[in-house]
Amino acid sequence: MNNTFPDDIYLDIASFSRVLDKTTNSYKYLFLFSILTKIKDTGKSDLAFTEIKFVDLAVEMLLIAWFPHRYFKLSFGLQDQCAKVLNQFIDSQSSVFENGPITEATLGQLRQDMFHWLSENNAVLKKMLSYVPYRLLTPFFEDQLRGMKDAEKNKAIVHFCEARANDEASIVPLYQFTHDSILIDASWREYLQRNMPIIEGWVKWNWCEYLQNRNPSVPSIPHKVLPVLHRISMNKEIEYWKKVQEHKEISCIYTGKTLESFELDHFLPWTFVTHNQLWNLIPVDSSANASKSNHLPDLSYFEHFVQEQASAIQVSKAIFPEKQWEKYMAPYVSDLNIACVADVLDASKLESAYEHTLLPLYEIAKTNGFGAAWVYQNPTQDTEQGGLVMIDNVDEAERFVSYLPFYPLEIAAGGFAESGIPEEPKHWVDVGELNRNVDNHYFISQVSGYSMEPLIPDGSFCLFKYGVVGSRNGKIVLVKKDGFEDPDTHTSFTIKRYFSTKIEDPEFEWQHEKIELRPENPDYPVLTIESYDSNDFAVIAEFVQVLG
Repeated sequence: MNNTFPDDIYLDIASFSRVLDKTTNSYKYLFLFSILTKIKDTGKSDLAFTEIKFVDLAVEMLLIAWFPHRYFKLSFGLQDQCAKVLNQFIDSQSSVFENGPITEATLGQLRQDMFHWLSENNAVLKKMLSYVPYRLLTPFFEDQLRGMKDAEKNKAIVHFCEARANDEASIVPLYQFTHDSILIDASWREYLQRNMPIIEGWVKWNWCEYLQNRNPSVPSIPHKVLPVLHRISMNKEIEYWKKVQEHKEISCIYTGKTLESFELDHFLPWTFVTHNQLWNLIPVDSSANASKSNHLPDLSYFEHFVQEQASAIQVSKAIFPEKQWEKYMAPYVSDLNIACVADVLDASKLESAYEHTLLPLYEIAKTNGFGAAWVYQNPTQDTEQGGLVMIDNVDEAERFVSYLPFYPLEIAAGGFAESGIPEEPKHWVDVGELNRNVDNHYFISQVSGYSMEPLIPDGSFCLFKYGVVGSRNGKIVLVKKDGFEDPDTHTSFTIKRYFSTKIEDPEFEWQHEKIELRPENPDYPVLTIESYDSNDFAVIAEFVQVLG
């Protein structure tokens, strides 16, 4: 997008147009979005300056980050600090807003919760704003900052802002500083308000590009960057299925019940696809729809889903006028990559199209942290695996006390890497006899493969703790690394013993000079991570012990 803004003889618009250049993490986008939000809320004013407190900007940053990161499960990059702060907030709350409906009231409550949390956690607030308020202004002082040591730049930028503010002949920067706020000059406030649609569009475009680069296979990125207060109505889609139901019996693909009334379920969750296309909608029992929520269904339902779609298409061809039917079928043709509308009637071609289009999207959503393999369960049953008692559901008071969640290893690696906490587990494991205090950082997974034998036998059920406290060196950890396939798991995550050397960069992020992931079994190779590709690398959890 062209960074050309309306000119102003009193303002340094050229420097402003470069504030998002060379941006490597989410902070600058979120900070600038927050400033624009506060300026919009200010409205017209006769004040020479608009003061915005740091804590209010930080709250807006977290609020804006919440929806792409938590609600839509987009990655900000494995090393992004703002996502980590957001996960700290989530972990600290006993009850926070998760899924829809998104309303002004829920947004207000979330904002209030974030404000109280940041007000009580000054260290987190300080960490969030240690660099971005100052470095955003770098283009205004490029000549003065050239060659300066990084540790000196923040203080220098504050000084340069004060000097320009006191020089009537100088063009003022976007804002200057107090000890706990920024002060936006009236000329900048009025310029931003006057050109808000252009500037907001520019920031959103750059933010979309940033997120798309870190989520290259995820659809509908532009619809996932800001809160969605109103979903598009499904009236037309409901009417389609009601007409079909008048001419054929429809059974719920999850419960097996014949449907008299129904709700439409997004087979791939709406928060992943953000659309209501017919090819992804299926009539289901209301209890199943409520239980499935934002999860991905187990793929055992896939065949029945495709069969119901194919049958409905055959019926719809007979009952709708030709042009109306073709309009209903248009998304099937375009989105499922079907050659022509006539081929939609061919059940084998339709199934093949679903296999080649929907199943890859399913895998992408699973990798991004959407809870996978959901199965409708009625009634609750207990099972036993590896000597462990697994229960489908337990009372809140028993969770993380006598019972810990069981996650398949791919869910644990994907979920904890992206969101801090995966979706609701399918099973809870009785750990009442475990001689160890546990909390909500502990979970259980089954480990397959031979690389960590004899310490961790193939098929072992193991206790893990999310987050590695202190030095990781020498510890056995669950690691996710994009771009390689572990010989045991055949996925991008692995369990190995961790060794590394580290340096700290100017923006307080750890960068690894060299990381070695060492197996216990000498027949397996050491995995080496070099510094140049460490941005797609994350340590998820620490191995604690084998349970069975």
